[in-house]
Amino acid sequence: MSSGILIATSAVFGLLVIVAAIYFVVYFQHPDDKWVAWFPKVVVIIGLTLACYNVFLLPLDVANQSGSLVAKGSIPMTKLNLAFYIITIIICIVGVPFTVLFYEGADESDSDDDGRSSGSALGYAIKWMVPIALFSGGIITVCYWFLGYANVATIKITSQLIQSGSQSISIDYCAPVAGGPTIPVGICTYASGHVYVSVSPLVYIVAVVSFVGWIVFAVFGGVGLVSLPMDLVQSFIHRPKRITALQYQERKTFVGQQAQLLMEAGKTLQEELKDMRRSGNTGRRYRTVKNRENEFRKDVLILEYHYRRLEDSYKNQGGNFLWQIAQLIGGCVGSVLSLVWIIHICVYLIPVELQVSPLSLFLNSFFISVNSVPFLGTAFYAMFAFYLLGCVVKGNAKLGMRLFFVTLHPMKIGETLMSSLVFNMGIILLCSLSVSQFCTLAFSRFAAYTANAAIFGVQIQNINGLEYGYDILIFALLGFALFTAIGYLYSPYKKQRENLLPFQ
Repeated sequence: MSSGILIATSAVFGLLVIVAAIYFVVYFQHPDDKWVAWFPKVVVIIGLTLACYNVFLLPLDVANQSGSLVAKGSIPMTKLNLAFYIITIIICIVGVPFTVLFYEGADESDSDDDGRSSGSALGYAIKWMVPIALFSGGIITVCYWFLGYANVATIKITSQLIQSGSQSISIDYCAPVAGGPTIPVGICTYASGHVYVSVSPLVYIVAVVSFVGWIVFAVFGGVGLVSLPMDLVQSFIHRPKRITALQYQERKTFVGQQAQLLMEAGKTLQEELKDMRRSGNTGRRYRTVKNRENEFRKDVLILEYHYRRLEDSYKNQGGNFLWQIAQLIGGCVGSVLSLVWIIHICVYLIPVELQVSPLSLFLNSFFISVNSVPFLGTAFYAMFAFYLLGCVVKGNAKLGMRLFFVTLHPMKIGETLMSSLVFNMGIILLCSLSVSQFCTLAFSRFAAYTANAAIFGVQIQNINGLEYGYDILIFALLGFALFTAIGYLYSPYKKQRENLLPFQ
């Protein structure tokens, strides 16, 4: 593909991504947020757009490189990658926390009776952002000062002095022969070694933030690899069934009683939080009450879940069957994708990270073969890469329902508050860096000679102090997937917490 066509295609695709991000916000936003809250909407649109760009930089890099050592395209991919990654980091470290803190301060202002304005919410956000920025910047600066270099494995070639002008010496004289690089060839000797290469501050910042994203990706992504397809399939198997009017009335009465209990508990909890904020109490008791608030939010979600199932069972005669079929198909496709990812990690990525020959190229061979058809390789790559981001979002929601100290930010079509949209966008944007690096490593043969391979596979992957962390997190990803699968085996659907009444 020529540079002109590649640039034009990228520009059109970039505009389509922006349109898709806008549609996503409109589709998920809460009715109360329509025509208001423009600032967080802009942040979410920019964040989602950047997340998509980060993922698609690899196939663009592959097309620009065209499988050769010297790029055949004219796009400066190294500079382009770093530019997008740095903008991503700025939004992750500054934009998302500031927006979340601003609206958290606004919520506290609204819940109090002292008449605080939006200026106090701005002050609340700045009060927390300044120490966060100083602490993050200080940690990165100190780490870069002492550990800002990459420890790259290489082959050292040594030889004796050779008489100048010798006719028998050529550029291939020390080329290795069959038998291994450590066997002397002529007067040349080969030995494994390491080269310490200084990395730029920009690359190091990308490495640190990407490593944090790796931790989130390993935990949430591992859980989501199993829970995303399983929950879709179980949603079809345990879909709402038709009920009689008498059954509907009995269950509706019971749900109403639970709703009354939650309303009373919510009022009590709100009064406790008001008293603590007025007194400036932010100690252990305040954290305990905040944990109770998280539990209360989860119980409200559980109640809403049962109420909607009740309405679907009676008024909608079991709900939309086409949507339920779509969930089943999505669960089956997701199961295949999860299984393929796990197999690829085991047969290719882990052996490569352990510096042994992979058992199979697996997905690399598939992508290389389909990449000859325009856009087909990109489409398959997008399916596998964005599926990982979907697993991260699902894992976040799944663990949020299990861990009382995790604030839950559910994503519901047409009912998602802007604070939840900003939070989930931040998770997606942060993990887009780690997913991009993960795909670059997992598809290293497909991404050979690319700028992504140089940034992630050579520099960031070998940065001193982080190089072993990536290997550990790959195993952690599989470990969380395994524990989640065991949890599903020993916790049938009807006993899962989302479907239990009464509440806590």
